Amino acid sequence: MNMMQVNRSAHFSPLLALTQKTMHELNSSAASLVVIQDDQIVLEWYDGYHHLKKGAQQVTADSMFNIYSARKTYVGLATALAIVEGQIPLETPVHKLIGDMSKDELGGTTIRDLVTKASEKYFGADRMEREELAGKVIETVTGMNIAELLASRVFGPLQLHHTEWVTSPSENLVCDFQADGHYASVRIESNEGHERNLYTRSLDLALWGYLHLKSGLVNGRRIIPQEVFDLYADVQSSEDSNKRLFGWYHQEQWFYATGAAGCHCVVLPAYNAVGVRMLNRYTDKYKEDQIAFNTTLLQCLQSRSRQM
Repeated sequence: MNMMQVNRSAHFSPLLALTQKTMHELNSSAASLVVIQDDQIVLEWYDGYHHLKKGAQQVTADSMFNIYSARKTYVGLATALAIVEGQIPLETPVHKLIGDMSKDELGGTTIRDLVTKASEKYFGADRMEREELAGKVIETVTGMNIAELLASRVFGPLQLHHTEWVTSPSENLVCDFQADGHYASVRIESNEGHERNLYTRSLDLALWGYLHLKSGLVNGRRIIPQEVFDLYADVQSSEDSNKRLFGWYHQEQWFYATGAAGCHCVVLPAYNAVGVRMLNRYTDKYKEDQIAFNTTLLQCLQSRSRQM
């Protein structure tokens, strides 16, 4: 997707300063920022290297970071598409949709439990995670796994060519320090769409947030049915605000998703804005970091609004 770039970095200097400070405090080797506002890229910044050893590649716009738990927003959207297109009531027990797992293994888990991350986290003797279970539901209903469904319905139309569940190494992949704090690594797993190997470049993640900001209507083209976002709103209105709904956390001024190595995507509807920050090492002060980033971005947007 082509989007006009307008350099308004001066308006976001506090956000840049915060990100640089966090990067150096955590000894993260890589960092980036992207802000979209009013359908324009108003800030795009990259710094550092793919790891800390000699010969590491410099971070560029094509560098792809592992977004870890932020991938749950991708699983969430695929689940919502299946629910809407299959006309599946939220209270449907999952065992009624899956033929290769028993009711004893799945218990009373419902579709609502999957999208709100409630009930059990692991299922069956192999301790299948919720995201893989959601993937089974999605494939039953749509005939495609999570990755196939999103590639067809979202990544292709939005031209997100640097977003994939990685199955082999490439030079664009940023290493991270999650597996062991002393050694950088790249996570390689299946390409089905439920595991922790979703890599994306910073701008692709910002466009993912933008898709949600616009409720699936991008450049006058309906990418995702409005019914999907009606479902999001219905679930949000009926659930505890502290829950992760379809992978997103919702608060009064914003909704956001964060991953374990420091990637972060926040959507601020009142300011028609999306902010993304990428790192490859994270902090134990998880909540404080999220709120600090969101609040600083909000303050930058408010300041710019007053100056206009």
